[in-house]
Amino acid sequence: MALRYAILGYLSSGPGSGYDLVQQMDGDLGWFWAASHSQIYPELRNLETAGLIEGTATTVGERLEKRVYSLTEEGARQLQAWTEKTPQYRPNRDAERLQLIFADGNGVESIRAHLETHLDHFTRRRAQLIGMRDRILNREHPRVEQRLALKDAQGRELSLFLRDIAYGGDLRRAEGEIAWAKESLARLDEL
Repeated sequence: MALRYAILGYLSSGPGSGYDLVQQMDGDLGWFWAASHSQIYPELRNLETAGLIEGTATTVGERLEKRVYSLTEEGARQLQAWTEKTPQYRPNRDAERLQLIFADGNGVESIRAHLETHLDHFTRRRAQLIGMRDRILNREHPRVEQRLALKDAQGRELSLFLRDIAYGGDLRRAEGEIAWAKESLARLDEL
């Protein structure tokens, strides 16, 4: 269900094609909601059928046709209603921790490799999050700039604030995972 709102939210900044959305899900929006091509295109059709977005066919080159989608008033209304709701938290599903719990049959080196992989992953994620947040706050992110152009000064400030705290929250998660992995490796060395 959140994919629907990720698409509506993306289109609330301006028109975009299915390809644009795929790029966003592989990039910026993928930090918070990932989706495959096979999920995005059917959802675009569903949203268009429901009257929440409008698609316009355009020709690219000599033969290639693509659809560019825009948010309708009803789509904007539903996006706003969704963002005003209290967040819903799904039950935790953490395959990495589940692997770790049942790794007691493995050797210490296997467990060390697991923890080092975790440390490396979140170290890279932290660097990527810092880079993305800096691009946004330094006003170097084209899609965010497109969104900000639709707002007055107070709206721009709020929009940048929300992005700062969203990326900042994920940055804190990454830093927590890094600290946990380092502590776990030190404790493993003491065994």
